[in-house]
Amino acid sequence: MIGHIIQREFFDHLNSLRFALTVIIMAALMVTNAVVHLQSHPDEIRNYSENVASDRDKLQSRTELYELLRKGPGKLYKQPSPLTFIADGGDDFLPDRGTQNWGSWSRTAGFGTQVKSIWWLHYPTANPNARDLRPQATKIDYVFIITYLLSFIPLLFTFDALSGERERGTLRLCLANSISRPALLIGKFLGTLIAVLIPFYFAVLLNLTVISTDSWTQLGAADWGRLGMILLIASGYASIFIAVGLMVSAATRDTRVSLVVLLIIWVALVVFMPSTLGTLATKWMSPVQTAHQWKTAKRSALEQIQDDFAQQITAKQAAKSQTGDLLNQFMDLMKTSPKEAEKLAKEKEEELMLAMATLESQEADEEELRIKAEFVNKDVEIRERLNREHLQAQLAQVQRARMVTRFSPAAIVQYALESMTGTGLKRHLQFLEGVHLHIREFRNFVIETDRADTESLHIIGIPEGMSKKPILPQALPTFEDKITFSDTFNAAIMDILLLVGLLGVFIFGAFFVFIRAEV
Repeated sequence: MIGHIIQREFFDHLNSLRFALTVIIMAALMVTNAVVHLQSHPDEIRNYSENVASDRDKLQSRTELYELLRKGPGKLYKQPSPLTFIADGGDDFLPDRGTQNWGSWSRTAGFGTQVKSIWWLHYPTANPNARDLRPQATKIDYVFIITYLLSFIPLLFTFDALSGERERGTLRLCLANSISRPALLIGKFLGTLIAVLIPFYFAVLLNLTVISTDSWTQLGAADWGRLGMILLIASGYASIFIAVGLMVSAATRDTRVSLVVLLIIWVALVVFMPSTLGTLATKWMSPVQTAHQWKTAKRSALEQIQDDFAQQITAKQAAKSQTGDLLNQFMDLMKTSPKEAEKLAKEKEEELMLAMATLESQEADEEELRIKAEFVNKDVEIRERLNREHLQAQLAQVQRARMVTRFSPAAIVQYALESMTGTGLKRHLQFLEGVHLHIREFRNFVIETDRADTESLHIIGIPEGMSKKPILPQALPTFEDKITFSDTFNAAIMDILLLVGLLGVFIFGAFFVFIRAEV
């Protein structure tokens, strides 16, 4: 019986004008999406490959350990997702790399003692190529097609599904037979879902056919798996609005009232709530530390450790100067008055022995080198910590705003699609985590390589204190950004569960309303 209802509902939609218009609109938008993607994506892949190869060559040209530490691992680039035609995720306004160094410095303290900075990790906050912030036309990708069309079209297919039959009197006739209300509702739900998804899947196949003509866009097994999950998410999203349409149609007796109510719901859930809730969320939050405040805090912390360094070096050099003066005095007395020199030697025997040992030693003063190393490493630690805290505060506000906008199913499906595609904020956070792990591996490599040299003083950060042995380019740790199915699915799992929960709520609501409705 349910199969008969599904078949009847499907053929009713198939013979309607709205089905034909849906096929045409979906196909046109998907073809447009494919054409636009083929114009930009190959250049992104080519630039990424060239940048990675160039920076890798620069890294492998550094054969000295200190030079490697001072200049760092180079720029670590984010791999463009092959599925960017599905969800752009605002990647134009996110950094395309994970490291940035704002230059280097050298400091002089004490008696002409100089120390130079080593590389520190600075997270970029904006893509330097995304400078044009003028209003632009809406990007036609899967997110646009799914969030708007796959929510609006189901409402057009269901606004008269029950209210129309009630007006014509056929609903009472159907229920007078052996058809139960749950069976009728399930049949209408599934028949409408099939009628909505056929144009969408046809348009997707057309889109993929056009995209597959480009050699730069080749999808692997993991990409096809993610694409399959994206289609399931889209189907679930359409199901939510089919359930909403059936619920409102079951609660009204006039198709015009049903249509007006559903249009208001669509505007509220899809158009109004995502942007308005996001705006309100940002106004409710406490302001993040401004760039000026961040720079001021960093300058204050760096000046403090610089003053501490200058004091230590000055004290160290002053002690060496006093020792040198005593030795010069003793040598002069040896030439002019040996007796006075002998007397001085008896009075300050230990100081003179230390001075002579210092004079005879041709090796670097390890204590002074350790002071320098402590300074440059504290400088790196402070810069990276403040930069990381500033970035985390900004990201926390974005995350809170996204949580508020999740009251809209349109926002939920957008975040789920971005996560599964490998674009957007969550993908960028995963990329930054990969960058952080690589930096840790890079620094561990420097330390372990230096420890392996028995001739080194093992004072990291100062050229005199590190190994001078050349490094094999093949031994250097290399960074490789990857987009895996597990990472994208884990990022999307919360949004997927929210969509499943919403689907259950609205299906239950449709059943509850229809069972209690009068026919």
